[in-house]
Amino acid sequence: MKRQNKIFVWGLIGVVIVLLFVLSVSYAYWMLREVQKNANIITTECFHLTFEEQSNSNIQLLDAYPISDEDGKKLTPYTFRITNQCKMKAKYTLRLELDEISTMDSKYVKVMLNQNPILKLNEFSEINPIGKNVKVAYLMEEMTILPQEEKSYEFRLWLDGGISSDNMEVMNRLLEAKITVDGEYDSSYTESLLNGADPVLKDGLIPVTIAANGEVKKANLANEWYRYETKNWANAVILEDESILYEDGDVIPESNIESYFVWIPRYRYQIFNQGLYYGLSENSDATREIQIVFETKKDKIFQGTKEGEWLTHPAFTAFDVNGLWVGKFETGYKGATISTEAEHNEQNPSKVQIKPNVYSWRTIDLAHSHLNSFHYKREYDSHLMKNTEWGAVAYLSHSKYGVMAPIRINNNSSYLTGYGSVIECEPGNLASECMVHGTSSDITVPYQEGNGLKASSTGNIMGIYDMSGGAHEGLMGVMSDKHGRPFSGRSSQLHSGFNGPLSCPTCDNDTSGITEITNGIDFPAYPYYDLYAYSEDTFDATRRILGDATGELGGFKALTSGSYTRGLNSWYQSDSFFITAQDPFFYRGYEAQFGTKAGIFQYTSATGTYFNGTSFRIVLAI
Repeated sequence: MKRQNKIFVWGLIGVVIVLLFVLSVSYAYWMLREVQKNANIITTECFHLTFEEQSNSNIQLLDAYPISDEDGKKLTPYTFRITNQCKMKAKYTLRLELDEISTMDSKYVKVMLNQNPILKLNEFSEINPIGKNVKVAYLMEEMTILPQEEKSYEFRLWLDGGISSDNMEVMNRLLEAKITVDGEYDSSYTESLLNGADPVLKDGLIPVTIAANGEVKKANLANEWYRYETKNWANAVILEDESILYEDGDVIPESNIESYFVWIPRYRYQIFNQGLYYGLSENSDATREIQIVFETKKDKIFQGTKEGEWLTHPAFTAFDVNGLWVGKFETGYKGATISTEAEHNEQNPSKVQIKPNVYSWRTIDLAHSHLNSFHYKREYDSHLMKNTEWGAVAYLSHSKYGVMAPIRINNNSSYLTGYGSVIECEPGNLASECMVHGTSSDITVPYQEGNGLKASSTGNIMGIYDMSGGAHEGLMGVMSDKHGRPFSGRSSQLHSGFNGPLSCPTCDNDTSGITEITNGIDFPAYPYYDLYAYSEDTFDATRRILGDATGELGGFKALTSGSYTRGLNSWYQSDSFFITAQDPFFYRGYEAQFGTKAGIFQYTSATGTYFNGTSFRIVLAI
């Protein structure tokens, strides 16, 4: 997979334009002199590099001595800026190149670029120079600059104040250097709306377009292949046979697609409800458009906690990424030709497939779901979906960039992926016709057909499926015991397969005396699971993590039938049962037979063990 890139270099002659400014530093008898040369404003076709010539940009430290870092930070900086006037983004490298006549040892020179940490010059990584007559070049920064974006810099340089007065290594020494910039145009398509959070691709992850009939073609990266403004989310596939090469525009047959993924760009959202609800009282329709602004990991992290404040969604900050590739469908079991052949509680990532019209991999506990997800594509940081990651998809789906409506249930009773119910019912309607499930075309249809499209997070074929109905998806969202350790489960008979304490060792007629699972699978390290505070109340939503689509969906009311009480949230009357000591793991979406009880905003709790209706979803963090 080749990107259409164009190399540019600022400096030297013609299109090679390097010299921005020259610094001359000499040291003799405790004197430091830095001389700024004439202004050098250089323009390429798209890029402007400007060394600011304002009077306050001149550093004149005549008859100055080595100074402390505190005084160094107060120096008037050299200032310069880089402006991208093209319609394409670019990656560039900022260097400080020492002229070959320099005799000052770099370890005695301190440097501060913008507000970055102060370092000795020799603490910067060495890099190949692009200028002539260069003794050594140091890497100052590598950055991406977006179309119409401007980057400003302040550069300070001084002699280390810790130099002793009898240090002969610094007497009568000279440092002469220049700042150079080079880089690479990236002509691939970007959407300005995303503010730089465009899809991140790696070899083996093939960008695609999907036609209305489901036909998949390799995308041309120079052309529009996604547009979140019109709810067309970016899709990519992993091939069964990666030795087969496809040109841009080629049809990729379904038989050679192993997995589909959909890009969830990094964003911040405006908190619409603090979500600190305890118990059941009442609810009303609280659905709304969730306000979202896309951002990158280089932007300020918003840390709001109250309604109206902005919060960078924690699904992205946990992995420090510009977005996540989320499995387009529930994970299927490769080779299964009937539903029961997809039931395996085993570690076998070679059986992973994420496609439409395949049988969901079921009857699997959370530990084995984790192992299959984690070892599926380590080079892409694959992992089992977390509760906060589910929330990230749910919130995007209910912004103006998603369907912003109830997602139609996958009511295929054979657990085939990507299906949608033919019948549409209002949320909360439990009439028999709203609970119907089956396999015939008058009940359920595939993902590319009219009603099937309504089972997508976007209402079209470019979104994510099976987040309402299908199989019940187990997530990496677990409650801790009173000592902060994640529970393995309830008893030695009902647990996740992870090592850890049991919440009720004598429950479920368990007489084994086992209080902790020690012969299972270790929990992965942070950030591969969300940890929630201890509680014995399934309606205690005060433990929510902002962004996980649980407590923020309140208020909650009770719906009692006999001795059974359901908690219903204020978003489409979805079932809401927070994790407890009895059931310490989150499960989302419900199953095919749950009708209007199912939904992307539904959540419930379970022990993490395997049963017929459980499945899982894989996420890539690259």
